[in-house]
Amino acid sequence: MTIDLPTLMLAASFVAAVSGAFLVFAWLQNRENKAPLWWAGANLALATGVPLISASGTDFGLPSTILGILLLNLSPALVWAAAVSSNRRAPSKTLVATGTTIWLVAFVTVLRLSSDAQMALNLAVISIYLLAAAAEFWVGNRGVQTRLPLIVLLLLHGAFFGIGAVLAATGHLESGYPPRSLSWLGLVHFETLAFVVGTAIFAVAMVKEQRELVQKTAARIDPLTGVANRRAFLEDAASLLERSLFDGRPFSVIVFDLDRFKAINDGHGHAIGDRVLEQFGATTLKILREPDLVGRLGGEEFAIALPDSPARSALVVAEGIRQAFAEACRGIETGTLRPTLSGGIAESGNHAGLTVDSILAVADKALYRAKAAGRDRIVMAGKDGEAPAAAPSPAPVTDVAAQAA
Repeated sequence: MTIDLPTLMLAASFVAAVSGAFLVFAWLQNRENKAPLWWAGANLALATGVPLISASGTDFGLPSTILGILLLNLSPALVWAAAVSSNRRAPSKTLVATGTTIWLVAFVTVLRLSSDAQMALNLAVISIYLLAAAAEFWVGNRGVQTRLPLIVLLLLHGAFFGIGAVLAATGHLESGYPPRSLSWLGLVHFETLAFVVGTAIFAVAMVKEQRELVQKTAARIDPLTGVANRRAFLEDAASLLERSLFDGRPFSVIVFDLDRFKAINDGHGHAIGDRVLEQFGATTLKILREPDLVGRLGGEEFAIALPDSPARSALVVAEGIRQAFAEACRGIETGTLRPTLSGGIAESGNHAGLTVDSILAVADKALYRAKAAGRDRIVMAGKDGEAPAAAPSPAPVTDVAAQAA
């Protein structure tokens, strides 16, 4: 049984053109994300290349056919570029052009368009780009669920073209026209149509999901310091505390306050104050582990949640941040300006009914003791929830730990 090849090719071309237009519109909504534009280019290249090849019939020597094949080679390269761009990286234009360049050089020098070797090279190039695009989506966009159907479609499409390359290289690829329905050249038109329809749906959905994820993330981040805002911190810290209590693991909180911050703003200006806040955010994000959480509670007050960390481990972390912050602020210091910070630490223990707010309240008491003792130091709350007396400034880790013993 033969198939109506022109109809299938026209359908694939139409779907590719429509989805390309939708992706251009999606890019216009958010021009910072270039992935939709790359993918639109891929679909439009396919939409243009397919009719050029279809119009040639069996004459593969026409310039229009050669242009059509070049566009079909370019299309998966642009899909790969879209995948790279979705990971917030700029795709290499050289790598995008490599596939079509290899095919064109091979065509005008050594091989012939109708040879099995030429077909094998063409299909292999397409397969490599598609599989590379699937790999890019796999390693990036972890929080985007619609990337998973795209990965499956790219793997199947890439594998199908890889099989075609092997068949062509071994001389088993049928070349009759029109092709039989169950031959590779017959099935490829059904498979390509399904791929175009599927990717048109999920590519647009992925762009929408990425935009929503960016907006959701921005709503949870303090724009000045880059750490979680108060609401996000309290929500996420509550989840971490609940998990720690369930597992019977320690959970500690550090409350930091930048010393004499109002004097910094009044005496040196809000621009300097903002730089100090930014420096604290950068310092903590550099030092903390993956499960740890830092948030800005308001003004110059910050909190850090440390799951799986007893108070003594939190003390080491707090001292590291205090010292690293002082060192990082040397570039900001002018005259009498020497930014420092004080901190209070509280541990949850393993008591049911504890909340993040109650642990923060205990850590706050320890922070007040650190302030009262001269600032620029860390104090741990005692086992009864009261902060012990702080050591004289400067307070080394060993002295502060001894207080809580």
